[in-house]
Amino acid sequence: MTVNDVISADEGFFEALNRMFTGDVAPMLSLWSHSEDAVYMGPNHKVLVGWSNIRPSWEFQGGLKMGGEIKVTERHVTQSPQLAVVHHVAEATHLANAGEGALSLRGTNVFRLEEGAWKLIAHHSDPIPFLDGTN
Repeated sequence: MTVNDVISADEGFFEALNRMFTGDVAPMLSLWSHSEDAVYMGPNHKVLVGWSNIRPSWEFQGGLKMGGEIKVTERHVTQSPQLAVVHHVAEATHLANAGEGALSLRGTNVFRLEEGAWKLIAHHSDPIPFLDGTN
């Protein structure tokens, strides 16, 4: 598997995220590993461990039908034969209750090769601090 395969998997995450904003959660559910060692640290500030805890969170978020779109503006991939880590910066626009303008986010996705496909085993995202641009 090449770096391009990892980038494709990461792009699939953002496509699934944008579909989830419309209420279609199926793509998000299919790209995750359904293992109990998966970890999700999303916008609700909780650490969810295990697919049985992660799935309901995505289903809930899909039900909110937040609208909007997220686009990656920067991406860095580190890969080994079985694991890949993708660090990214993204811009979210038109999300319900997010106010005017774009919201900058940073995040990390960790993928594991499972049965020939890169499956998401960890996701973390948070807003970029207001001190953006400082050292």
